[in-house]
Amino acid sequence: MVNKRSIVTIAALIVELILVALAAAALPALAAPQPPLRTVVVSEIAWMGTAASHNDEWIELYNNTTSDVSLTGWTLRAADGSPSISLQGVIPPGGYFLLERSDDDTVPGVPADLTYSGALGNEGEDLILRGGGSGVIDRVDCSKGWFAGHSEARVPMVRLDTAADGNLRTNWTHNPRCGTPTSAAAISHTCTVAVAHTGYPLETAVYFNERFTATTTTVDPTPMEEALIALIEGAQATLDVALYGLNRTRVVSALIAAQGRGVAVRVIGDDEAAADDGYSASYQTLTDAGIPVVLDAEGSPIQHNKFLVVDGRVVWTGSTNLTDTGLTLNANNSVAITSTTLAAVYTAEFEEMWGGDFHDDKADDTLHLLDYTGTRVESYFSPTDLVAFEVWDALAGADETVHFGMFFWTDDVLADRAVGRLAAGVEFYGVWDQLGAGHPASVDGRLCAAGAHIKTETFAGKLHHKFAVVDVEGSDPTVILGSYNWTGSGAYDNDENTLIIHDRDLARAYHAEWRRLWDALGEETLCTPHTVHLPIVIGAASSADPVR
Repeated sequence: MVNKRSIVTIAALIVELILVALAAAALPALAAPQPPLRTVVVSEIAWMGTAASHNDEWIELYNNTTSDVSLTGWTLRAADGSPSISLQGVIPPGGYFLLERSDDDTVPGVPADLTYSGALGNEGEDLILRGGGSGVIDRVDCSKGWFAGHSEARVPMVRLDTAADGNLRTNWTHNPRCGTPTSAAAISHTCTVAVAHTGYPLETAVYFNERFTATTTTVDPTPMEEALIALIEGAQATLDVALYGLNRTRVVSALIAAQGRGVAVRVIGDDEAAADDGYSASYQTLTDAGIPVVLDAEGSPIQHNKFLVVDGRVVWTGSTNLTDTGLTLNANNSVAITSTTLAAVYTAEFEEMWGGDFHDDKADDTLHLLDYTGTRVESYFSPTDLVAFEVWDALAGADETVHFGMFFWTDDVLADRAVGRLAAGVEFYGVWDQLGAGHPASVDGRLCAAGAHIKTETFAGKLHHKFAVVDVEGSDPTVILGSYNWTGSGAYDNDENTLIIHDRDLARAYHAEWRRLWDALGEETLCTPHTVHLPIVIGAASSADPVR
């Protein structure tokens, strides 16, 4: 006989099952499974645009998986609403997906996988990548400022580890030479730099003004001046001179004498210097003697080069202005390089300016890498050639030591690199000019606080050098030299020239000059972290940096 209580229990259970079934039927279908975190990530961002236009922004995505990933239904949006990109298409395994703003003309030769509208803010963005189920796949929160990239140089920021968190500032760095945007079809935009093989060894002669401890200038010639005059007097056909300051009588006379014996002398100068009371008479003397002089435009950045090209065969360059102080009082360096290949490079730069194209009107159209039977020389001109990032790369190669003599250094991109190498155990030893160290944006205090050994000069003249020696006794001894102060104006505004020479003998010569400077200064000039009082300035150096 069936128990009535059992019948009631069974009936209740049936009713419960029916109610559950009805409730399930009323529920919407379950969302599709959400892709795991960082399946696809933002791998590179050109938030500053390109050299062609600041509007030519682009974003690159990367697939961390070994399978195709459909982006249909995905979004990439900034927290402030612009840009807001609805994605579609497929990103291949271990492949890229290129997003170009507004049109498909942003990255030459690389088809966009998708174009979008909406500008990236120069002050930063919080970018969120969501999958089809609205979950966050990747995030790059730069709402307090972009982690890397450079607006003036138009250098994008690139992710170091695509599997690591995109919100970590340390997981991003600069990607010079126009970045490497790549499409889903594996078409990549790269800036391959050709190497010119000269077929002959590097021949250099280096000179320093050893009167840097003097208290006054002198009319007596120094060894550096004697070498310069001999070079000018030896010119037979052509003599091209790009200069800033000029008032050394012997140099002016030697140039006029060369013109008088039939040498084609041409001079490029700076309009501001030519109007300066200390230099105007010498500029005018050249003009009066029939030597053609071309100046940059009034009110423009400065033409700050100090180089000569003699007979298309020898290049003279360095930090030395052709002045009484430059040649006989200030701490300066000059190098003479006998090379028709390098002379052709400098002549091409000279011809651009001679034709009236200075500063931003110039093009990046000269050779950059020269091989002298195994000795590598790098040549760069400001403001077209991203010189700050070439120096940034050279400092990255430091394994042991960096020794430098510096007039002005205010560029935080280079300071960041130095601090990073200091943290990696590289020793930095610097001698700084008093005027440069006193500038509010100078990075000497920051470097000192990070452990660099720095002395500030107390000489009567300027420490006018702009050189650094990387790993003088290491595997790749390198010298960085030229007219370029390590400032924003030196890199992105002025006409400047810089050489990065990988040569042990030259590195030893410049290291010996650093040692002479260092030994001439007492221990009281050495900075210590607990006595640093100069402000630590974060951000790009001002274009108003003094850079003479």
